[in-house]
Amino acid sequence: MTASKFKLFILPFAAVCACADTTLSGRVLDPSGAPVSGVAVTVYARDFLARQTGSTNADGGFRFNGLAKGDYLVEARAAGFARSAGVKVSLDLPVSIDLKLELEAITSRILVTAAGIAQSTDETSKALDVIDADQLDRRAAYSLIGALNLTPGMRVQQLGGPGSFIRVQMRGLRAFDTSVLIDGFRLRDGSAPQADATGFLSDLLVIDTDRVEVLRGSGASLYGTHATGGVINIVTDSGGGPFHGSLLAEGGGLGLMRSVVKIGGGFAQDRIHFTAGGAHLNVLSGVDGDDRTRNSSTQGSLSVRATPRTLITGRLFANNVFLGLNSGPVSASKLPADTLVAAIPNVTYTPSANDPDYRRSSYMVSGLASIQQQVTNTFSLRAGYQGLSTSRDNRDGPGGTSFQPRFNNSNLFDSRIDTLQTRADLRMGRSNLLSGGYEFEREKFDNLSTDQNPNSAQRTNARLTINERSHSLYFQEQTRLFHDRLQISFSGRTQWFELSLPEFIGGRPLYTGVAIQPPPHAYTGDVSISYFVPKSGTKFRAHGGNGYREPSLYERFGASFFFGSFSAYGDPRLRPERSIAFDFGFDQYLVNSKLRLSGTFFYTRLQEVIGFDGGGIVKPSTDPYGRFGGYRNTGGGLARGVEISAEAAPMRALRVQSSYTYTNASDRVSSILGGSLRSPRIFTHMFTLLATRSFGKRVDATFDFLAASDSLLPMFAGTGNRGFLFPGPRKGNLTLSYTHPLGERKSLRFYTRVENVFNQTYYEDGFKTPKAWAVFGMKFLF
Repeated sequence: MTASKFKLFILPFAAVCACADTTLSGRVLDPSGAPVSGVAVTVYARDFLARQTGSTNADGGFRFNGLAKGDYLVEARAAGFARSAGVKVSLDLPVSIDLKLELEAITSRILVTAAGIAQSTDETSKALDVIDADQLDRRAAYSLIGALNLTPGMRVQQLGGPGSFIRVQMRGLRAFDTSVLIDGFRLRDGSAPQADATGFLSDLLVIDTDRVEVLRGSGASLYGTHATGGVINIVTDSGGGPFHGSLLAEGGGLGLMRSVVKIGGGFAQDRIHFTAGGAHLNVLSGVDGDDRTRNSSTQGSLSVRATPRTLITGRLFANNVFLGLNSGPVSASKLPADTLVAAIPNVTYTPSANDPDYRRSSYMVSGLASIQQQVTNTFSLRAGYQGLSTSRDNRDGPGGTSFQPRFNNSNLFDSRIDTLQTRADLRMGRSNLLSGGYEFEREKFDNLSTDQNPNSAQRTNARLTINERSHSLYFQEQTRLFHDRLQISFSGRTQWFELSLPEFIGGRPLYTGVAIQPPPHAYTGDVSISYFVPKSGTKFRAHGGNGYREPSLYERFGASFFFGSFSAYGDPRLRPERSIAFDFGFDQYLVNSKLRLSGTFFYTRLQEVIGFDGGGIVKPSTDPYGRFGGYRNTGGGLARGVEISAEAAPMRALRVQSSYTYTNASDRVSSILGGSLRSPRIFTHMFTLLATRSFGKRVDATFDFLAASDSLLPMFAGTGNRGFLFPGPRKGNLTLSYTHPLGERKSLRFYTRVENVFNQTYYEDGFKTPKAWAVFGMKFLF
């Protein structure tokens, strides 16, 4: 089998005003013309983000009834075949087509993130990457976000072994400049310091995922706050087709054990689709022998096509996690006089150490309900509600090294975010699609801080509760001209806020005399354009927009234990962060679509940001409340660079993807002694490689490799922050698998995954990562 298993057929049907429904049927054939059974076929309404899924029968046939006349994308999934563009037909009347699978090609896939509707990669005018379920399976990935480490322009950092903290930085920006979505709805922790999703990224396991789409570049006009550097959209499986599923069990190094069960299918003539799955990850030892991790996750969905034009969907995404934490690294007492210090473990700094009483327990529950109604062939409505609850309990005690509290303490952060989205899409003629919508978000932040000081009079028992509401209006206009070769899109968004007065109970500053007001209105815009030259297989694209991040409730009112004491850091007067970004590039198909080259130049300016002023440690703090330090508005930064990637399918049994990213990122205000402006944790140079090779029909091998230059980490060194240069990784991973068929629809797959095959020792921010280790697993598919 090849590294890919998708085939994409684009069927542009003329939109008409009649509301009569019709039928699409046909067969899926292999290159010799023989029918292929058991192929998952999905039909996407091109303008309305609605899809139907079915499966081919023993004769390779499929049939979709009740389709409205309009534009559609059709996707047929068959293991061992490439992605390729297909035929054009009209669906004014019932139509039957033959879809012929191909062996070697690199062409279009279906995407929903760039514009909020189904598009092929040839149509989108933005830089977007896809990691599909096939690639996740071939790499035996357990972590959704960890599997994104080969994406151009994306820095994925994991501070230790499996289950440990993951940070994502896109295009040289900060971790909270990337928005994370599940099926188009934001996933974020309203009680986190920057109210982003970073604290939960390591908890997202591979269970019920259809694909992960990564939009590189600003997406604030469609997706709101935090979408400054890009968007990660997790698209869940919609089910459908015959009953199917899988059982997985694996175990190996670091005391890792993982099990996954998943089922899906459809009934009532495929009008009802369902999926359900669960996973449990248990790490008994980890890197230092005491990095325990437990993660129990569940995902599922149910969709009902009540009428041919009405789709009702429900989805659940939840986990419960325990994680043993380590003390952070500590700089040496005597350091070289140079501004930037080479990070040499146990010489210039002491790496992170085991902390026996430092741990985190958390849970996250995301529930979604939505309805989509195609009113006419040119007009549709959709509405959705997501309830998102998150909770983190960080506990620490006097054990461990470096700065430790005198007594056991607990910081409990709870958040509840309710989001309501409505959207209307109107097709105006053959070339224009106008979309508009309203979003309401209600956010609650609850923080309880306690300790076990035996002196009850000095014991900390402080609580903060605060609520915020926001309203957004947005629109998007998309134009397709010259037989869809020219794509133009522009969009805008305005957002305004309502803030209730915070409730303080014990230990919190009341910000006496300070007017507590909501943040000012947000206004964002976005424009993109692309032109495809069919004769040469070249697409030129450009994209620009501005971004916005509202101050989080923690940044305005939060407090926690730090250096063993309880401190408040918030400032209610904070202004929002603002940014502006643009990129332009090309995609070039060569050698009969067996080779695709892409190049992108990007530029992002953070005009104003929110930073932490901790100057009170060694010099008088600039904090307006006279505290040790706190959050304040400050100068932003600049990130620019180049992303170059290539994907090749030289033969049926081999597929290769590679990328190189150059990033020049700098801050406007230095937080490092000596005045270095280099942005923390960013690789200046990064190279990735992914190669998949099949040996016959049963044996597959996948190798991925990441190499990068050094990165900078500010670390406190007695008189202030010094800049430590950490060497970049040279990490390769290898996955080998053997599949044994057990019948027409059943198989048993044995695999082994070897991480860090070159046995390199390296550190992420002073946290040791695993040397070479391996797991062995078995997966039963039915």
